[in-house]
Amino acid sequence: MANDKLTDTNVSAIDKAIAAAQARKAMKATNGEKPAKAPKEPKPAKEPKAPKAPKFTDEEKAAKLAARDAERAAKKALRDEARAAKIAEREANRTPAHMKKVAKAAEKLGILTDSASLLFNEATANLTAADLAVLALHLQHFNRVKATERAAGQKLTAGMNVEIVAGDPRFIGKTGTVAKAQRIRCYVTVEGLAKPVYLFTSDVAVLASADVAQTG
Repeated sequence: MANDKLTDTNVSAIDKAIAAAQARKAMKATNGEKPAKAPKEPKPAKEPKAPKAPKFTDEEKAAKLAARDAERAAKKALRDEARAAKIAEREANRTPAHMKKVAKAAEKLGILTDSASLLFNEATANLTAADLAVLALHLQHFNRVKATERAAGQKLTAGMNVEIVAGDPRFIGKTGTVAKAQRIRCYVTVEGLAKPVYLFTSDVAVLASADVAQTG
């Protein structure tokens, strides 16, 4: 019968429907449908755990603590030794207080001439401490005698040329002019000094004209 057979028109309609369905399916895939999930990669095998450290016995713990304490004590001893060495070196290089006074007194001494320096070096190199002490006393006594003789036998007046032979060590050996003379004191003007030097009259020796020419 004619109704039982598919006509060309019906076949064509079926094909169109199939094509439309395929087209819709393709459109859904491009409009946000999630792509198929990739298969999961297998997880790497876990590394075996490190074996636990063995527990120490009480004796081993005590030995370990004793070794640590001994190491600390040795380091502390080294630090203390180094500190003590530094202190000892500092003390050795430190000038004692009494020697500082001696050095300060030496700075105030006058400058020795060549001949006096030669005698001083010879005496200090060859004489004993006792001989040096006695010699120093004799020299002091000699200077006192000469100072007394000068004080008794010379009269100073302003304008005299004199040499300072005693008194302040800073001025011994310098020459100058008497600016003012009193009974036992005098003022001597020394070239290069801002103020006249105040001295005993016995601290100076009057210079002859020839001596002034030589020292000037």
